[in-house]
Amino acid sequence: MFVPRQQDASRVLHEKLSTTRVGLRWERILRTHEREVDALMVVHPDVHRHVSEALAHLAEVGVTCRALDDTTIALATAVLDDLQRLGSFELKAAVVGLREEIALARGRSLDDVLAG
Repeated sequence: MFVPRQQDASRVLHEKLSTTRVGLRWERILRTHEREVDALMVVHPDVHRHVSEALAHLAEVGVTCRALDDTTIALATAVLDDLQRLGSFELKAAVVGLREEIALARGRSLDDVLAG
């Protein structure tokens, strides 16, 4: 099942994230920086494209219970690269931790990653 629209992908991921401690922490990080990320997506079309692609792939992997493959990791990393390059000091600090978690997630299912 491919989730083509960003809103659908966001909904699917929210449902998945809201059931675990790790997922709830990720959602808190997103909510904390949501306005800044939204602003970066408006100003930088490449950031918007990277976020949309990463959300779609993460949602698809989450629904199908597949392992996080190289493509999905690369898409998520592209978003983190954008945020590291363009974000505020606080956002950059959050990206460092997320980058480490994404690197460790390679080859695992989203459910396994969220389980801790």
